[in-house]
Amino acid sequence: MGSIVYRATKDQAVHDELVSVGASSAVLAHRVIGNRLWFLAQVRSGERAGRKWIGLALIDCKSGEAAVKCMDETCGPCYYDCPLTFLTQADPPVGPYAGAWREKVRAFHVARTAKRAAIRQGARISYGYQAYVLRRSLGRRGWEVARESDGFVFRLKSRQLGNATVLPFQEKHSQEKHP
Repeated sequence: MGSIVYRATKDQAVHDELVSVGASSAVLAHRVIGNRLWFLAQVRSGERAGRKWIGLALIDCKSGEAAVKCMDETCGPCYYDCPLTFLTQADPPVGPYAGAWREKVRAFHVARTAKRAAIRQGARISYGYQAYVLRRSLGRRGWEVARESDGFVFRLKSRQLGNATVLPFQEKHSQEKHP
């Protein structure tokens, strides 16, 4: 399976891929996440008519050219951010890879939900071999953080926070002796 390269913007490539899938299947839903176009489609005719399946198009755009590689869940893609609603709406998995891939998608979403729940004021994270404390949310711009080693304050972008590791909570024990 190779890639198709042609002159297009990312928006044009997304549109073209949806039209291409629409030639044989009805596109029921789609979502673009980064350079990935996830779609849920239903076969229109043939022996698999009515079957709902999940597809993925990897779209890489540079210098006015789009490189597109398409696959479906039967290939067991190495990407797991497929919307969970697609899994619940699609027909049961087919082939040796689709079932295992769906389990990895579910595990990805469970882990992401747990990580998001742990991201709050006062939480400790590790990023780039340093430990930081989250001070306050800056919305889509990320978080204001303080480096634990020296207290220096930084802005950690949302993308950086997504690549950080949440550390366990660490209580500061008082050095005072109680009578």
